[in-house]
Amino acid sequence: MKSTIQFPRFDAELNTDVCDPMNNAELMLTLRLGFTQINPAAGAAEGTYHDYNRATAPTRKIIKWTDAAWTAWKENFVSTAQSFWTGKFWLVNDAGSFPFMARGGQTYIPNVWCRMKIVAQEGTATDNHHAIEVVRLHASESWFGSHERLYDSKDTNLVQKNTDSAGNRVMQRAHVHEVGHLLGLGHVDIGKAHCPASGNTNDAACYGIADDDMRSVMGSGMELRLEHAEPWREAIRAFSVAEAVMGIINPASLLLPLGRLMVGGNPLTAVWPAKMRRHYPRTPEEAAAGTLLTSPPRRAA
Repeated sequence: MKSTIQFPRFDAELNTDVCDPMNNAELMLTLRLGFTQINPAAGAAEGTYHDYNRATAPTRKIIKWTDAAWTAWKENFVSTAQSFWTGKFWLVNDAGSFPFMARGGQTYIPNVWCRMKIVAQEGTATDNHHAIEVVRLHASESWFGSHERLYDSKDTNLVQKNTDSAGNRVMQRAHVHEVGHLLGLGHVDIGKAHCPASGNTNDAACYGIADDDMRSVMGSGMELRLEHAEPWREAIRAFSVAEAVMGIINPASLLLPLGRLMVGGNPLTAVWPAKMRRHYPRTPEEAAAGTLLTSPPRRAA
């Protein structure tokens, strides 16, 4: 079955129709982004715009969007950000949720493959999860103060954002970082002494002081980490609880208590640990033993 839960930041669809002894359930997070052009005033070909859209911030030269440039930018934004985030995580089903019966009568406990889709829409669409304004920078400008709801036309470029302790450049595509924020992720060093959660979490120190933190995509770099699977973990917990309480994901699972009982899972306390390597559905016995199958299982379907 396919079931959807709408969250404020995204829609989540769990697909268990794809489950078999070789394939896990799939969890798709969909971001509907409403894009709006920011153009020079009064229809001019060129103009200026303040960093961060703050009247006290410096201004940068901008130019008017053309239809072709606007379409190309949105297509590039969607394809590159989506390819970065989708299909990178697998969640280990420690709740014993969504058991299914394969041919031959064997019960399996699927794990969850995490996927992500971006839908580009007009800023006026009523079902946007996030509204994003975009300026088109003049060729003479190399930097603009953007944030998760205000981008510039060069934010999709790979540029240097920092320098590590060995003098190496730390590179990032800003829009990939900002999509992490749209999914609900914060900067890498939030909660540390130099970036308290109660302070300004956009301070430079929040992007990573240590080299390892700096290289995180939620710092100044492009590295994915296990903690970046948190939006999918949030979503799957909701599906797992709904399945346990009401059986709304897979009513047949109510007839398959063996899986849940042998795993001993509790959807309210399940961790759903993230991995960055594919693993395979398990039998209830394998799940109960904590076995994690990272190679195709040799068993009859």
